[in-house]
Amino acid sequence: MFRPAGFYSDSENDSDFDYDFCYNNSEAKKDTTRTEYSPPVMVERNDDLLYKAVTEGNLEEVKRVLELDPYLLTCCLRQGWPLLLLACNEAQFDIVKYLLEVRRLDVNQANGLSTALMATCSSKCNPESVLRVAELLLDFGAVINCKDAYGMTPLMFAIVNDHPDVVRLIIDQTSLEATDNEGLTALFHAVNNRRIEMVQMLLKAGAMVDNVNRRGYTPKQEAEFRGYNEIADMFPSEKDCFEIPYKYLGYGHYRDIMQGQTEKDLPGYHQEIGLLLYGMYSDQHLTLFAKEDFDLLRFLTLTDDELKELGFKLPFERKKILYGLMKFHRQAWSKRSLKKYPQGHRYDSYDILEMLGNHLKQMTVLHASLIHVAQMIPSAELKSKFASELDSCHRKVDQLQQTMAAFGEEIRRIHSLTAPEPVLYVSQNRCQSGRVCWFTRVLKLSLLSAVLSLVVYKRLKA
Repeated sequence: MFRPAGFYSDSENDSDFDYDFCYNNSEAKKDTTRTEYSPPVMVERNDDLLYKAVTEGNLEEVKRVLELDPYLLTCCLRQGWPLLLLACNEAQFDIVKYLLEVRRLDVNQANGLSTALMATCSSKCNPESVLRVAELLLDFGAVINCKDAYGMTPLMFAIVNDHPDVVRLIIDQTSLEATDNEGLTALFHAVNNRRIEMVQMLLKAGAMVDNVNRRGYTPKQEAEFRGYNEIADMFPSEKDCFEIPYKYLGYGHYRDIMQGQTEKDLPGYHQEIGLLLYGMYSDQHLTLFAKEDFDLLRFLTLTDDELKELGFKLPFERKKILYGLMKFHRQAWSKRSLKKYPQGHRYDSYDILEMLGNHLKQMTVLHASLIHVAQMIPSAELKSKFASELDSCHRKVDQLQQTMAAFGEEIRRIHSLTAPEPVLYVSQNRCQSGRVCWFTRVLKLSLLSAVLSLVVYKRLKA
């Protein structure tokens, strides 16, 4: 055989062990007989033992390993789950109860944004065991209305993983209109996964059927697209579905920023409501406000009682909107919010309309902020604490009304000088009033020239 240079030997007892780096060379030299390789003895790690004990439901082994290594109680195991979430996902009732009652773990302990209740609802174990663990977590105060990094809620997980009893348990305490990062509600997940029983429960609980996904489909249209006719038949007809008016979706006419239904009505600024709801992570509720024909002023002055009347049953949904309104009104108003043009700019009628519309919108917002402050502070305290500021506001409002009245007179004067008729229309009254009507003179001269030309043409032809 070939050997490395410098190690060549004619001895017949040479062994290949000298060149086998998997073995101890010194031992190989002593014993020329080749021995079998024995792998090193592997010692099982504590987190592996704990993982195995949880998956097998061995509570005593869990206690023993935790006594050896208490650090494993709260850290993530090598498999990626914290102990509590692993036990919930495996639906091990006794282990979960031990961790909550004896070890006093936080029931809302999260791994990233995933909670123990989410891990339970996403379990693939026996539905009865999953239900027992879910009930235990709720008894210890588990939060139902929360989302993971993908926007999924415990209700969505229970629907996707086919746990109808868990859905029945939490459906009255959770938001039915919450959406995941794909814009899908719990009803969409029930339709897409063909959960007939859960679709019935959601419709009975009042889930909205007018929402659309990113493909522009409603839940019923999604069921029809997938061929789930038995689910599509559960939904009301398309005529019964409410379509959001266009005025809530975008500005379509200059009147949207200048007036309401009539010239005397203020603009509703309905388009701004959807943007505000989007900033509050509540844009799925736009339909509720559109059905009641909310305008911006009414929306900005909402109270908790009005939200209850609209159908917001869950406190956290109401608080989310009210907190967003409070943050909106706390923003300091600035003159930079007003529409301005550079000095020397030549104004046209569109510029004036745009500027006036912007000023009117800012006044609507300021009006709403004053009403919001008055709602938060008792009227007697408001008058005593802000008496001087209120007097100053009244004076400025009076000055503003006088300025607006003068401005209106000027607009009417300018309008009186502008012919309301078409440009080529010549008013007879203006001609008879002694004013110079050059257009009429040109027209008469043109007719006279035509007549003279016709007479001359006939004579020459004769």
